[in-house]
Amino acid sequence: MLYGKLLRFTYRLERNPVFASVKRGLLLLTPVLIVGAVALMLRNLPIPGFQEWITAAAGGAVYSTLGFIYDATIGIMSLCLLCGISYSYAATISGSDKTFCLVAVMASLGSFFILFSAQSSGVFEFASLGAVSMFGAILCSVAATALFGAFSRYLPARLRSYSAGMDVQFRVSVSLIVPLCLCLLVFALAGLAMEQFLGVGSINELLSGGMMALFQNVPNELGKGVLFVVLTDLLWLFGIHGGNVMEPVAQAYFATLDQNGSAIVCKSFVDNFALIGGSGATLCLLLALLLFSRSHENRRLAWCSLPFGVFNMNEPLVFGFPVILNPILFLPFLLVPVISLLIGYAATACGFMPVVTTTVTWTTPAPLSGYAATHSVNGALVQAVIVAAGTAVYAPFVRLSEHMQQERIRIDLEDLLRVFAEESELPALGNQFLERSDNVGAVAKVVVEQLSRDLRAGSIPVFYQPQVDEFGGVCGVEALLRWRFRGKPLPPPLVIKLAREAGIYGDLTDCILDTAVADSARFRNALGRPLMVSVNISPYEANDEAFVRKAVRLVEEAGLQNSFCLEVTEEAALERFGKIAENLHDLFGHGILAAIDDFSMGQTSLKYLQGSNFQFVKLDGALVRQLLDSPRSQDIVRAIVGLGQDLNFQVVAEYVESRELRDLLLSLNCRIFQGYLYSPAVPPAELVRFVLDRDSARQRPVAGS
Repeated sequence: MLYGKLLRFTYRLERNPVFASVKRGLLLLTPVLIVGAVALMLRNLPIPGFQEWITAAAGGAVYSTLGFIYDATIGIMSLCLLCGISYSYAATISGSDKTFCLVAVMASLGSFFILFSAQSSGVFEFASLGAVSMFGAILCSVAATALFGAFSRYLPARLRSYSAGMDVQFRVSVSLIVPLCLCLLVFALAGLAMEQFLGVGSINELLSGGMMALFQNVPNELGKGVLFVVLTDLLWLFGIHGGNVMEPVAQAYFATLDQNGSAIVCKSFVDNFALIGGSGATLCLLLALLLFSRSHENRRLAWCSLPFGVFNMNEPLVFGFPVILNPILFLPFLLVPVISLLIGYAATACGFMPVVTTTVTWTTPAPLSGYAATHSVNGALVQAVIVAAGTAVYAPFVRLSEHMQQERIRIDLEDLLRVFAEESELPALGNQFLERSDNVGAVAKVVVEQLSRDLRAGSIPVFYQPQVDEFGGVCGVEALLRWRFRGKPLPPPLVIKLAREAGIYGDLTDCILDTAVADSARFRNALGRPLMVSVNISPYEANDEAFVRKAVRLVEEAGLQNSFCLEVTEEAALERFGKIAENLHDLFGHGILAAIDDFSMGQTSLKYLQGSNFQFVKLDGALVRQLLDSPRSQDIVRAIVGLGQDLNFQVVAEYVESRELRDLLLSLNCRIFQGYLYSPAVPPAELVRFVLDRDSARQRPVAGS
C-alpha cells in the first residue's frame, strides 16, 4: 500500500512540468560538474609531492589553468543551472518555440542578477555564480520563466510591441519586449523590497540570516551539531548548497572550537565524522550502489563517481543519481549524517577516540582523515564503523529506488509503445524519439543504451518462422529479430527505428546477418539437408557494396550458396537506389537469392521483377488479410502469382493464420505459406525439432482431397 502510494506520488511529481524542468536542468549540469570536479581534485589532491609539483609546473601555469577550468565550470554552475531549467520550462510552456525559450532564459538571467546584486551599490559578485546560489538559480529560473510566459500569453495586444519587418523571427522577438520588461520590473521591485523591509541584499543573505537565528535557541553542542547536519543536508536535497549557506553558522558556533580540547562537536569533527564523502555522507551511498545495486546504469555512475567520492567531492553522484529532489533518498540522506555524528560523539564521549583538535584538508580521504584529525588509529576505526553503518542504512533505499526506477521505466515504456503505435497509424507524424525531452525520449535513450550493450556483446536474439509448402514440408525460414528490453519483447519495427535514430542500425543488421549465417550452417548439419534462410535488409544495405561483399564472404565461407536469401523491405522506392539492381545481380551470381518483401502495397517498380533481380516475392500482409472478404484482393493475388509464373519467381504468402485462408491461397496457385497456422517465430533449437517432425510426418495429400 505504502509502496503504491509512493510510486503514484513520485510518478505525478516527475510529470509536473516545474519539477521535470528543474530535474532536467540539474542533469544537464553533469558534464560541467565532472570537468570541474577533475580540476578541483587535481588542485587539492592531498599528496605533498604532487602538490609541490603542480604548483611549480610550468611556472604555476598548470595550477592556474586548473583554477580557470574550475571557475568556468563549478564556479558558474548556478548560471548553467539557471539557463538549463529556464529553457526546459519555457519549452513546456511554449511548445518548444526557440525564440520564446531563449528570451525566457534572458529574463531569468536578468532576474537572477537583480536578486543577487547588492541593491545599495549595484555590484554583483562573481562568487554568486557558483554553488552558493543554486537555490536562487532554481527560484529565478522557474519564477521568471513562469512570469514571462504569463505576460506573453495574457498581455493585451495593444500593449505589445510589433514590427512591420519582413523577418518573422525579428517580429516575434520584438513582440516579447514588453513581457521581458515587465518581468524584470517585478524582480527589481522584489529586490528593493527585500533590501528595504528585510535588510538583506540577496537571497543568500536572507537564508544565512534565518539559519543563524535557528541556532540561538539550541542549548548544547550535540543539539547544534545535529541541527547543523540536518539543515545542511536538507538544503542540498532542494538543490541549495548547504555548506555555503551554513558557513556563517559553522564559523560562529563550530570553527572556534577546533582548538578547545573540551568541545567534541567542532567544524573538523562534523566534516570528518558526520559528513564523510560530503553532505549526506554520500561515501556510504556510493558504497551501497557498488555493493547492492543491480542496475547497470547505477553501478556505472557509482564507478564514475568513485574517484571523486573518495576525495569528498560528491557533486557527480548527487546530481547524477540524482539525490536532489529524490523523494526516495530524502530519509537516508538526512538520517545517515545524524547517525554518523552520534557514533562519533559517543566514541569520543566514552574515551575510545580522542577529541578532534586538528583541521584536516577537506580532500583527505577516509580513514586517513580520521587518523589525521585525532592523531589516533581509533579515529580511523570509528570512521570505518560509521561508513559501514551508513552503507547499511542506504542499502535498502538504493534497492527501493531501483524498484521505483524500474516501475517508472515500465510506465514510460508503455507510453513509448503507445506513441509508436500512433505513429504507425499516422506515419506523417515522423517522431524522432531520441530528440524528445519528455519521458518518452528518456526511456527511448535507455532502450537504445541497452540495445547498444547487447550489440557489443553479440547477444541479439534471432528467431525463425517456418515457410511451409503445399505438401506441409518446411522449405525455408525467415530470420526475425526478437529482442527484449528488461524481459519485455519490443516490436521489431520500433527496435529498428530506434537503432536508425541512434546510428546503430548497420551494426544491428550485421549482427543479425552473422547470427543467421551461423544458424543456417547448424540447421544444415542438424537436418542433413540445406534449409533456405531469409534475412531482412533495407534498400540502404542492398545498395551498399561493402554490405554485399560481406554477405558474399559469409555465405561462401559457410558453404550456403543457393540456400540463403536476402529480403529487401520496401521502406523507400527502390529506383532511388542506383546500385541495387547491380548488387542483386552480383549476389545471385554468388548463390545468394533475393526476395522483395510486402509486395503490392509498397513502392516497388516492376522493372526489378522484369530484370529477374528477385527470386521470391512476398505478398503484403495487409493484402493477405483481406483475401477472405475481398474478391478484388483475390484478383490481385491471382495476377501476381501469374506474373510469377511468367517471370520465374515464387510467391510467398505471409500472415496465413487459418486453414480457410491457406486453402483460398492454394486455389489462387500460391504454394508457399508463412504464418501462425503453422508456427510463430521460434528459437533455433525449437525450429530444428519442428522441421524434423514435419519431415518425418510429411505426406503428400491424396488427389481430390
